[in-house]
Amino acid sequence: MLAMRHPDLFSACVAFSSGVMTDEEAVAMDAERWDHVLGAPFGPGLVGEARLTDQWRENSPLHLAGTIAVEELRRVRWYLDCGDDDFLYRGNAMLHILLREREIPHEYRVRDGGHVWEYWRTGIRDGLRFLGRSFHR
Repeated sequence: MLAMRHPDLFSACVAFSSGVMTDEEAVAMDAERWDHVLGAPFGPGLVGEARLTDQWRENSPLHLAGTIAVEELRRVRWYLDCGDDDFLYRGNAMLHILLREREIPHEYRVRDGGHVWEYWRTGIRDGLRFLGRSFHR
């Protein structure tokens, strides 16, 4: 989200199991989990469609990727990596699809694994290589 909003400050973004959720996932999330995970930044006690506030949209990578000018998003090199068993797979996959539809160059990786350190450790070298190449363009 920060690299999308500030392409003047970021030349690359490597996101492992990025915190991307679809609107549908936010609407369907049970109330206890919403309050525990997302209540503080987006409003505790919100239920259903009421969660899709302006603040939600202004901070949703999916909404940002769909509304920020393509030229701005292309200023950053993007690398997304999310396991096929990660609870965030849907949002990450939707972000990949949206970036493809808008013809924003990016790398997208799906490997076997979930939302755990073991998964991230096995991909960190590739992510760091991607970052390193970003400084030589």
